[in-house]
Amino acid sequence: MVFNFIPETPYSSVHSFFSTLFGRSDGIGGGRQHDRGGDRYDKGGRGGGYRKPYDRPRHEQRDREQERAQDEVNDIEKRLGGLIIRVGDKITPTLETNLNTLAGILDNDYAKHSATILKSLKACILELPMKSAIYGTLTGLLNAKNPQTGGTIVTMAADLLQESLLKHQWRNVKLLLRFFGELVNSNVILPTTLLNVMDQLLSVLEEETVIRSRADCAVFCVLATLPWCAADMRDRNPHDFEKILGRVEDYMMAREEGEGVEGFEILRVFKESQCPYIQEESLTLLWRQIQNLQKDDWDVPILIKPSQAFDAALGMASQHELPAFAFPPHTDSISYYTPAPLLRIFYGDDGEQLSSLPDPYTIAHFITRDNLTDVLCLFEINRKECAKYLFMVQYSYVIGTFADSAVPAAAAAAGAAPKPEDMETDTPAGSGWAVDQLLAEVIFTELFRLPKPEFKTAYYASILVEVCKSFPDSFPTALADAIKRLYDRLPSMDVECAHRFWTWFSHHLSNFGYLWNWSEWSSVLELPFDHAQCIFIRETLEKTIRLSYFERIKEAIPTEFHIYMPSEAPGPSWKFESPEHPYHAMASAVLNSLRAKNSIEQIEQTLDSMKNAPRLESMTPQEREDFIRELFTECVLMLGSKSFSHVLNVIERYLSILQRMNSTPEARLHTVKIVAQFWRNNTQFLGILLDKMLNYRVVDAIAIVKWVFEPEVWQNEWHRSFVWDILKNTLNKVISRVAQVKDKLIEVRKEFEADPPTKTEEVVTGVENTLSIVHREQKEVFLTLYQKFVAVLELRLKEIEASGQSVEESRAWEIGMGWFLELGRRYSKEVATFSSTLEAIVFSADAETGAAVDSRITHIFQEICRMEIGRSVEMN
Repeated sequence: MVFNFIPETPYSSVHSFFSTLFGRSDGIGGGRQHDRGGDRYDKGGRGGGYRKPYDRPRHEQRDREQERAQDEVNDIEKRLGGLIIRVGDKITPTLETNLNTLAGILDNDYAKHSATILKSLKACILELPMKSAIYGTLTGLLNAKNPQTGGTIVTMAADLLQESLLKHQWRNVKLLLRFFGELVNSNVILPTTLLNVMDQLLSVLEEETVIRSRADCAVFCVLATLPWCAADMRDRNPHDFEKILGRVEDYMMAREEGEGVEGFEILRVFKESQCPYIQEESLTLLWRQIQNLQKDDWDVPILIKPSQAFDAALGMASQHELPAFAFPPHTDSISYYTPAPLLRIFYGDDGEQLSSLPDPYTIAHFITRDNLTDVLCLFEINRKECAKYLFMVQYSYVIGTFADSAVPAAAAAAGAAPKPEDMETDTPAGSGWAVDQLLAEVIFTELFRLPKPEFKTAYYASILVEVCKSFPDSFPTALADAIKRLYDRLPSMDVECAHRFWTWFSHHLSNFGYLWNWSEWSSVLELPFDHAQCIFIRETLEKTIRLSYFERIKEAIPTEFHIYMPSEAPGPSWKFESPEHPYHAMASAVLNSLRAKNSIEQIEQTLDSMKNAPRLESMTPQEREDFIRELFTECVLMLGSKSFSHVLNVIERYLSILQRMNSTPEARLHTVKIVAQFWRNNTQFLGILLDKMLNYRVVDAIAIVKWVFEPEVWQNEWHRSFVWDILKNTLNKVISRVAQVKDKLIEVRKEFEADPPTKTEEVVTGVENTLSIVHREQKEVFLTLYQKFVAVLELRLKEIEASGQSVEESRAWEIGMGWFLELGRRYSKEVATFSSTLEAIVFSADAETGAAVDSRITHIFQEICRMEIGRSVEMN
């Protein structure tokens, strides 16, 4: 919010400004407090009173004076930083006056508080992206008053840009270029200077091999700067400006003529054939928006231009140069940035744009969404501040751009009672775009970003909760509308995005008493069990049970929706529980022995005696081994079924028996099946327990992978998310193990190369051998994954064709292919690493029959590999 209290009368310093503002005399002059005579120190009575100042030790008085002086400096610097941060929070007619007054204060106090001023400006430039014009103009005014101050700020920003390039901090690169654009508008640097910087960044288009992701990042940073400064650069240096545009145009044409946006289809949120609007790739869309801006003569009516109010003063100022910049050399470890593809939620029946949101092909669409996205990502560490600034963004544009839907926004977000000045607004109610709808689109765009969002799903869930609580009169309505629209489009949604959707929705309901108008979705009751909307409701309810408890959720939903809940509360399923079971007595004996905490030797003797029991004579030796394994494992699980700590204690106590019983791949797969059967009514416990048994080396990753592709699983459970959650967690464990050993190798090598060395060569060799082992295990896991997955998909395809059903209409095929794509996207780096082996063993034609893998499966594999290997663009 703008500090409307800044007076128009100039003050000599921020010190005198705050002295006047708060009535502080700082000990200068008279007043009643100094007019008390001698009785101030003469308290009377025995024991003395207070010592008079001249009676105190000099060093004590000096220390107090120094502390008082330091406190005063800290207080001034805190207030000074607050002024810089708050200026321009809301665009009002007093903005120019506030900027001019603040520039005078900063200029007068720069010599004393330069570090604070530079630190505050740096933070504002990089963390308040919607106020680039404010800080560009403020820098211009400081430069007009003192060129040396302006030069220092330019040098600071240039150093930040160089550092950001070296650290691959692409968002900072974008924001600093935008700040330089505003410095052009404020006559701090010449258009030629910024155009030279853009030209240097676009040098990646001249490299021998133009890697598309690398070139896209550079072009995006340049294009994202133009809306703020293109008009000024076009007017003052048209030749070089057109040259930059020409280079970008050549690249975009080569990009389209070559592979274009090939590969983008595996990153779409919705199936293209079922989406009512065109899901534009981000850079292609931005280029179209820039072209439309060019047709509008580079006029951006929503952006404020505070520098124009100071043309006379800024026009007389000195300009500064920028050093040379260059993109860092390419390495495979660099991750290049481009924004998420276009996601629209609010539109008409035919896909037409609603008047409450900017047209997707105008530059206003890019500017408003880009600013909100930056705030969402920059304030990730503080969701309360993030919620406040997300709503304050609407006040950073020309008055009337947004409808004033949240009048006391800043006060509500800060948790304070709204003040009269907060209630005032220059934006007429009901006019402009709806910030609530735009914000909902932006957050879901980031949540559904593929292959993975920038932050964990929990962050987006927490920020949506915070925004709903901070702005209860406006945002919840828009969010509810967004949920209903996304629910309607679930049949065409990517399976991973649907998974994130119901994971978020269940968390959101848990924060608002599980209240929802379920009756609006009653039509789902007539749909097949594997329909996307049925799966959404079933998975949402299953996850809400995990966050609460069975009876609570059962009471919260209509009776007709109980069919999507388990028939009973989550709990164990002990195979030998019934007294009528033929082996109940044997299981009870083992369970009692475990409960009595018998020694490992005693338990082994009991199991050996049972193995030779007459009742098992009809079994083969292998069947006896399997039976004893099942009996013992079920009893261990039953004894520990009360809680995780119980089961972990039992596993640890008898770990050696479990490991001996699971010494073969077949035994480990069998154990996974036993655990899955025991916890089939509590999939949360199932996932956690398999994870723990993986840590204890009772089972291995290959066993869990094979279990996912067992007929009883892929035929009956693939539509349930717990299967894929377990598989992803298992693969993450395997990858994490490799990363840990790599880090350990780096550490021991450093210690070995130190002077003197603290590790021997034998230790280094041992870690290298371990790395080779875990690499081989990782390769075997992914090879098994793709062999099993492709085999099941091919078998499913034959079943569909034999039934006469269309492949495109088969939900089983759609779910299977959806997760095949998602696992490839999620682990594209590992898939690309083993691509040659996978190509030769899994995706080549059968040596005996000559039959090739279905082209739809092969195409996805090839696209996944190219995500990591990279696409190149042939420049003419």
